[in-house]
Amino acid sequence: MSWQCKTYTTALVLATLIPLQVSAFGLGDFAKQVAEKVAVNKAAETAATAISGDSEEASTESGFTSPQELAAATPIESNPMPVTLDASYGSNAVFAMRPKIAIAGYNIGAFQTAKVTSSTTREQGASVSMSLQLAGVDEALLTAIAEAAYSDLKSQLTAAGIDVIDAATLLAAPEAKEIKRSSKPVDGKPLRGGIPDKILVVGPKESGVVSSFGLIPKGFNGNVGDQASAALDAIVIYPNLALNFAWTSGGGKSMLKRSVSVDGGTRFSISSISNIHSVYSKDGRFVDASVKLDASEDIGVDDVFASMQLEDSSNNSGAVGITNALGFGMGSRKGSTYTVTADPERYKALALNAAKGFNKALVEQIKSGKGL
Repeated sequence: MSWQCKTYTTALVLATLIPLQVSAFGLGDFAKQVAEKVAVNKAAETAATAISGDSEEASTESGFTSPQELAAATPIESNPMPVTLDASYGSNAVFAMRPKIAIAGYNIGAFQTAKVTSSTTREQGASVSMSLQLAGVDEALLTAIAEAAYSDLKSQLTAAGIDVIDAATLLAAPEAKEIKRSSKPVDGKPLRGGIPDKILVVGPKESGVVSSFGLIPKGFNGNVGDQASAALDAIVIYPNLALNFAWTSGGGKSMLKRSVSVDGGTRFSISSISNIHSVYSKDGRFVDASVKLDASEDIGVDDVFASMQLEDSSNNSGAVGITNALGFGMGSRKGSTYTVTADPERYKALALNAAKGFNKALVEQIKSGKGL
């Protein structure tokens, strides 16, 4: 199902105005005046215009892939993505405060939509939008990705000589009852550039979606993890990996530009909202130390993984020309809606490369904090 963009309706205005003009001087004279007025306005470029990046020329530059090109693409190799994690608060020294690492599940969040809007108030004003909807990535696929990502993290920690408490053991402990989680996928709408994009979050079967310190926080988390940290002699970690499928550019508002434009296309990336929360408690009463590690930026790759198809478009340039001819201008509006259909196996391969790189960066932070 594609996301439908809103358009501005001009039919009522035209139905009201045109008969008045026709009755005054006849249809032929009216058509002639419209043509002359539109030509003058076009030459003078007096009205603000909206230009979307969905033309054939722009599409070639935007990474649009046909189903035929996708089917012929070379296989994606197993290669961890280069990830850098930075502490937005706290220090990785927290990892030295307990000998063990207890993993509170592994959230995978997959963005389902992307949208970019640009506008200007110059003259009559103009606005343009581009919307993208992901298809081919369902709950079952994301659960398989979460399972594999979680398993890889355990393996990397063990290979680094770090004692691991798995999610099943952690969440079975009485002291871990305060850790909030859901057995069902969770939908959310994080804001990016002022626009809410839909994200679907799943977790491994062993834990489900962990909402405490998750990608979609539910209320105040308080001292979640403090009791388990003390009881299990471990630092409790909450991994959250968010995956994006598209890039967009050209958004925002302008006062002075005569034209505005947007562009976008398919690109697999680790979103910068990806993070790992880690908590320590001395005696289980409070979180005495913690650190939040964030992906430093969106980290993308150029591997082909999806095709892109235009589903709907809107353009009121005809109505703009007529209203200009009648002596009053209306704003230029243009919009386009695309479906991005991912190849499940290629998306999964890229997601596992993302998880392996994300996990590797986390293990490096833990080793550094422990002085290993």
